[in-house]
Amino acid sequence: MDIQATEERLKAIVEEFGPWTNHNVRLAPNLYTMGASPSGAEVKLKRFLQIVSDFCGDDFSNLRVLDLACLEGLYGLELAMQGAQVVGIEGRESNLAKARFVRETLGLENIEFHCDDVRNLSREKYGSFDIVLCIGIFYHLDAPDLFRFAENIAEVCSRLAIFDTHVSQTADRTYEYRGRTYQGRSYTEDHTAWGSIGNEESTWLTRPSLYGLLNDVGFASVYECHLPVVPKYVELRSRKQADRSTFIAVKNRSISLKTTDLADV
Repeated sequence: MDIQATEERLKAIVEEFGPWTNHNVRLAPNLYTMGASPSGAEVKLKRFLQIVSDFCGDDFSNLRVLDLACLEGLYGLELAMQGAQVVGIEGRESNLAKARFVRETLGLENIEFHCDDVRNLSREKYGSFDIVLCIGIFYHLDAPDLFRFAENIAEVCSRLAIFDTHVSQTADRTYEYRGRTYQGRSYTEDHTAWGSIGNEESTWLTRPSLYGLLNDVGFASVYECHLPVVPKYVELRSRKQADRSTFIAVKNRSISLKTTDLADV
């Protein structure tokens, strides 16, 4: 499409499905889905791409990536433009219409989008992935769906899962799952365009419980990313430990020690 045709199609998409809410993508010189001002998602995008590069190398062409609850598609679209094969799953058709419009406008053939509930994720349905992006969705699920979702992510992930999520700073509730105990608190969902689908409350785990859950479902190690900086997180952390952060869960075999048998954890 030429620029004029792209502008007309963009206007039609907005009229039918509403304006973009967060993912500001450049469609052509001086033409963006949300206008020529940062939306805020760009800083996180840089963080996530840096994580993928740091752990998997600069050649993205050999990576298969899953973007869960992909919203308007920014993270998956960027990874596709970097050369990865990408699958995006999103529960709202209005968001997918915007993501598919951008895909068509940019001429990307290495990304596909599916309208589905992320709770339906399985290897049988979608296959396996080197990288799984779980950005802004984990804390929107309630127990026990949250725990099954973590299991499903581990099932389809072969290398790395990136969780950008809220965590609870208080252990107000205790949750039991498969003989394990986790702690956290409940959060009331507001059902906005970014809210949950199908549940009135969600579960925010404490940091230790999040780490424990990720280990229990099969990730060998978990890291927390602070650079590249997301300014909002820095502001939160300046007052107290931030209740939202980026966690990198790595699939690998558990290393056995040879010098001692006293650290069997």
